[in-house]
Amino acid sequence: MLEFLDSPSVLHGLHTIGSLTLFAVGLYGLLGKRHLLKVFISLALMELAVYLLFIALATTPGETAPILSDGLTAFVGMADPVPQALTLTAIVIGMAVLALGVSLAIRYHRLSASADIRTLADAKD
Repeated sequence: MLEFLDSPSVLHGLHTIGSLTLFAVGLYGLLGKRHLLKVFISLALMELAVYLLFIALATTPGETAPILSDGLTAFVGMADPVPQALTLTAIVIGMAVLALGVSLAIRYHRLSASADIRTLADAKD
């Protein structure tokens, strides 16, 4: 009944719409919230939406992981490992930056007793 969902164009469309929706939710949190931790979580959500889109567009349905096992001798019908490796590296770097940002936000909250972005802008003066 739902066999049409297996076509590559439909799957790529669903992945694109899903990642754009996730990005829009992160953008709303970034622009609409004033709490420092909510801003960092929104940035991480937007970052993950980009990773999802990149991996979804770099692979096609039916491809397997690029691992030669079970007597296979050729890389036929396997996904390209380069986008996966680059995305994995970006995830690790993104989580390190997020941890640094959250730790700075916690330190700022301890020093100023506020986690509002407007007070952070006022502290500049």
